[in-house]
Amino acid sequence: MKKVNSYFLRSIKDILRWEVLKLTLVVGLPLMAVWIGVGWLYWDLAVSVTSQIISWIPFSIVKANGALFILFFIWFVAVLVTFAIITALIGPPILRKFEEKTYYFYTFATLLILSAGWALVLLLNWHLVNSQIQRLLTLLPFQTVADGIAWLMAFYIFYNLFILSLYLVISYFRRPFLDAIKEIDYPDIDTTGSGISKKHHISVLRDSILFLILSVILFPLLFIPVANIFTQLFLWAWLYRESYFLSTCSLYCNEEDYQHLHHHSYTIWSIAIFASLLNFLPAINIFAPFFAQLMFFHWIMEHKSRT
Repeated sequence: MKKVNSYFLRSIKDILRWEVLKLTLVVGLPLMAVWIGVGWLYWDLAVSVTSQIISWIPFSIVKANGALFILFFIWFVAVLVTFAIITALIGPPILRKFEEKTYYFYTFATLLILSAGWALVLLLNWHLVNSQIQRLLTLLPFQTVADGIAWLMAFYIFYNLFILSLYLVISYFRRPFLDAIKEIDYPDIDTTGSGISKKHHISVLRDSILFLILSVILFPLLFIPVANIFTQLFLWAWLYRESYFLSTCSLYCNEEDYQHLHHHSYTIWSIAIFASLLNFLPAINIFAPFFAQLMFFHWIMEHKSRT
């Protein structure tokens, strides 16, 4: 776990480099705009599908799940509002003292701290917050609760498709930003002649299809409180796990490197889970697939530096 933390910190440093940050925004923002447009066009259809599924769920489960969704929404809004207030009142005088690149570090670090801080506050006051939400949901008619959850589940569907499309784009266009990082962080490591013959494109396509199939099969679990969080975390981690390891290794590993690293399943899963957790964080989620790729990259480069 200590090594995974090291790869995580190095990836934070790299994601804040302007070359990588620019690529992240150039890829992530247009994709987000596309899925917002698709969501706008097919929103009613998505809500009607999720509403139909919810009609099959017992009210007690719908109510409990609604409480969890509302709690998540409170956390999401609290993080963004607090960040806006801090940026408006405190950010400018502090940031004037630093270089321009500090803006990116400030944004990333502040969102991470606020996300963790508000999560801790809500967990410490779980019984109070949860009891008030349950009371509110009890006062609402069933149709209101069901409609609210149907709306959130429709958002979840489009959000997952956005993450999947971002994953695909980065998988196929990973070389430019990874080569740029290599020139900066590992200029002395010779990767000439490296590149295993594994067909990572096939792996990416296969895992994408399986991700969609598993998302449909496990969809009922999303209505079970707590289990829904672990289900989604597993799906994202599973998606990143093999494909991103293989796509990075296909550039910088020889067959011996691949066989050695592939047996370290604990490290592969740990990196995938670390990166997947970022998908839950507002604004930072756009960086999650880049993080997965960068963490595997640093792990592979560290291995090559020792051989």
